[in-house]
Amino acid sequence: MQIHWVHPDLIPDEQRAATEKRLAVLAEGHSDLIDVRITVRATPHHRRGAQEVRIVCDARGGELVVTRERPDAAVALEEAVEAFERAVRERRLRRNDPRKQEDNVPPELGIVDRVFRDEGYGFILTDAGDQVYFHRNAVRGGLGFETLEEGQRVSLNLEPGDDGPQATVVRPPPPDAPSP
Repeated sequence: MQIHWVHPDLIPDEQRAATEKRLAVLAEGHSDLIDVRITVRATPHHRRGAQEVRIVCDARGGELVVTRERPDAAVALEEAVEAFERAVRERRLRRNDPRKQEDNVPPELGIVDRVFRDEGYGFILTDAGDQVYFHRNAVRGGLGFETLEEGQRVSLNLEPGDDGPQATVVRPPPPDAPSP
């Protein structure tokens, strides 16, 4: 497993080393984690904090993404690493427990409800009726944040956030996705 830091200057050297050690222990004896990118950046425009830590892991079978925002980058990193460790453990349990595996589970689907371009975020209304927050950095797969339109059909990955569910990845829907 490779670990790459982007803008690590907001994190003390000791905490970076401890984080790398935790990730190495998590990867020990497993080959599912391939590449981990940890991005630390200031986000003064967001309402919940000024520092964001985003962990993106290329893993066998997909991508794991965890983001935490706090006023202190070190606290955001600690919370992001804890959430990442939980996500990896849950993923491994699902892969190893045939009772929990669901074949061909479709992605979450929804429509763009509101987009606040100047603020860099928006909300998606899922087919299940939940309103989900998304950040501009979650938009991928050929979609552009600046070109998203209200009512546009999308697929999304969800994770629990501080104020309810949030989309970690927003992509175009699969070609066979049902209409809302």
